Amino acid sequence: MPTGTRFSDLYECSIDVEDPNGYCTGRYFPVILGSVLNNGRYRIMHKLGWGGFATIWMARDTWRDSNVALKVINMESNAQEFKVLHHLQHSSVARDNADHPGRDSVVQLLDDFDLSVSHKCLVLPVMGMDLQTRMDAENGYRLRRENAASVARQVALGLDYLWKCGIAHGDLHSKNVLFTAPAIPGLSEDQIMSRFGQPVTGAVSRQDRQQCSPSMPSYLVRPISIRGNDAEVKIIDLGNAFFHKSPPTHLPNPWHVCPPESLYDQPLNKFVDMWSMGCLLFELITGRTFVDSFLAKRIDMIRDLKGILGQPPLEWYDDLDANVRNTLDNTRIRNMGMVRYLQLNYNHDDSQLLEVDDEEEEIPIEEYEKPPAEFTDEELMALAGILSRLLSYNPQARGTPAILLKDLSCL
Repeated sequence: MPTGTRFSDLYECSIDVEDPNGYCTGRYFPVILGSVLNNGRYRIMHKLGWGGFATIWMARDTWRDSNVALKVINMESNAQEFKVLHHLQHSSVARDNADHPGRDSVVQLLDDFDLSVSHKCLVLPVMGMDLQTRMDAENGYRLRRENAASVARQVALGLDYLWKCGIAHGDLHSKNVLFTAPAIPGLSEDQIMSRFGQPVTGAVSRQDRQQCSPSMPSYLVRPISIRGNDAEVKIIDLGNAFFHKSPPTHLPNPWHVCPPESLYDQPLNKFVDMWSMGCLLFELITGRTFVDSFLAKRIDMIRDLKGILGQPPLEWYDDLDANVRNTLDNTRIRNMGMVRYLQLNYNHDDSQLLEVDDEEEEIPIEEYEKPPAEFTDEELMALAGILSRLLSYNPQARGTPAILLKDLSCL
């Protein structure tokens, strides 16, 4: 390797895919189109996506003549997902909750097998696009009322199932809720290729134009997009899930959905899920994140949450370093309340939001750009009450999925 060249920037690909340098470090396992895995059972047809430590593929289950998703994970970095999925299949508490209606709202493991010493393949149902992508394509970046209410109930039901099984999701947000794709498993291989076309590949090369390592795939594959249906969703990605009795000390959530106790480096517990549920519900209602997600950093979130929720608990404040405390001391509380904050965001009334922040700049939104209002002011007041509980500094005050399900029954 030339002096000064690192694996992290040595390889490149001609299309938008996962970082090819991850194959050098073992983060990813090389998967080849047309290859047959697990004693001839699964034949790779298309790519569905990738994550930080996994790639996801559509494969033909030749034993059942159906199509499935294969998630190839690095067990050194992502063993928790398999552990949790296995628990949901084989533990006594999972068997006791096998008839829980929320089980259908959580992705379930169909099969698993080893690919190498450090890589395992999880066989899962083929899913459609994620909730965030679907909302981004809608008018006003939000679903119609009936769809939003249905999604909220399904996710709360799935979360209730996980909690009944002793599991907290730990990373619940709109990218980890997927619409189902019930038509895909039954399609033939010809129908799959007719619907999605042949896989698009891009060559992998070294930036120094030297020969690629034998461990590096000669090409990578662009993922296909599956819309899925409009009625059913499932919670996915249990890589950051944890058992209620063994909470982590840190969660790698996106900053804009990070629970405040994590932002303040306070002890974590299962109630992080209820904060996440509040952020998701706010996003479903308004088409906007609870706090601004653009280029968000930890200090931005701490400051924004004070502006919306008020002062954090004194003991949390005292544990902050001096620079963060100084920033908080200079952050003004909006004093608008959850009802008005929800209404302004629901109506996309940015001028009013900027006025509350004493901003001089105005960014008017034309009427035709705004989505139609489907919730009444009375309904938004009721929803604000739910959100006020979920989006609380006090984790124990957020309630449980079962309580939330009762609250959502009015939608």
